[in-house]
Amino acid sequence: MKSKIFGGLALAIFLVTSPLATDAAMDRNNGIDMETNPSISDSYDKQTPYVEGEVLVKFKEDMSMNMQQEVLSDINAEILVDENVVDSPFSVLKVKDVEQVVQTLSNNSQIEYVEPNYILNATYTPNDPFFDISYQYGLFTSETTSAWDVTTGNSNQLVAVLDTGVDYNHEDLDDKTILGYNFVNNNYNPIDRNGHGTHVAGTAAAETNNGLGIAGVAPDTSVLAVQVLDSSGNGSLANIVDGIIYAADYGAEVINLSLGCNCDTQAMEDAVDYAWDNGSVVVAAAGNSSTSTTFEPASYDNAIAVGAVDENNNIASFSNYGRWVDVTAPGVEIAGTYPSNRYVYLSGTSMASPHVAGLAALLASQGKDNSEIRSSIENTATPISGTGTYFQHGLINSFDAVNY
Repeated sequence: MKSKIFGGLALAIFLVTSPLATDAAMDRNNGIDMETNPSISDSYDKQTPYVEGEVLVKFKEDMSMNMQQEVLSDINAEILVDENVVDSPFSVLKVKDVEQVVQTLSNNSQIEYVEPNYILNATYTPNDPFFDISYQYGLFTSETTSAWDVTTGNSNQLVAVLDTGVDYNHEDLDDKTILGYNFVNNNYNPIDRNGHGTHVAGTAAAETNNGLGIAGVAPDTSVLAVQVLDSSGNGSLANIVDGIIYAADYGAEVINLSLGCNCDTQAMEDAVDYAWDNGSVVVAAAGNSSTSTTFEPASYDNAIAVGAVDENNNIASFSNYGRWVDVTAPGVEIAGTYPSNRYVYLSGTSMASPHVAGLAALLASQGKDNSEIRSSIENTATPISGTGTYFQHGLINSFDAVNY
């Protein structure tokens, strides 16, 4: 894990969207709603909620089934049947007292790790009509429009969006979205009933030069929709970990996580490491608590942590900061796709992260591996105010990155 320079952390997992956007109102009278999601809240200073009566446990490999059963019997627990498509590296236990079981099993030398099944949330405080600097300033300040002269992505490559799902019928996403697994409902229909995931997907890779809506950072790259958060923007640690493993096994070159928590979980760090070891670039939102406290999974070594800046390249008032944050990207009043062929402005590090995920996809289309992609992104970032103090590198520069 990246060093925690700025002190301890409180436990919480969120969607990373800032409450900056206000009640639905037509912005600039130009047909885009200014809208926030009232179901998402930033509970940084509260204890992280978890699924009642559920614990994640990973037994050591040399522990026999008989020994596992003895442990389960001693704590009066049973293993819940895993109904999804991933062979999870952990088991989910049904228990009566989560905290007591975690404490008891933490002292068992045959247990790799044990932790509550935390609830995570999302983090969001061309000839396209809204492709214009007044709407999509981020494509210009990050030099993405210039990068398109070099590459626009590759439809045979994937940006996996692990989120509330994606509106795969949206006019700017319908021809490029691959339906992955819905870990919330255990089916292959990852339809977005919230809006967060659709906005994230559009920022990363919306169709471009189609006479509709907006332009995505990597317009020719395909989107793998993986639903790990429900319609309220909440999701269990178990589902998110399985979603990361699923996306990596599917072969996604890039995995975007516009979600997180103020908690350090071994299960999630292992999943991020697994994805990296299998060739994926993991990009994650740094969080919206305006604090230097680390935010997971962004703070993990094998994730690119993304902070948010505004159109003047100033760090956003809500963005987390610190040298554990790797780069910044536009994240204030970002115009993006929304369910039912709508377009809205949203703010948050959730919006910054897919800018970087899209850039990673552009670099993947050039044949670079995940290590080369990360180096290209970080080493070409433009120094801005706060570089080296509030974040490790500066503002992403797509043009310089694709020419690195």
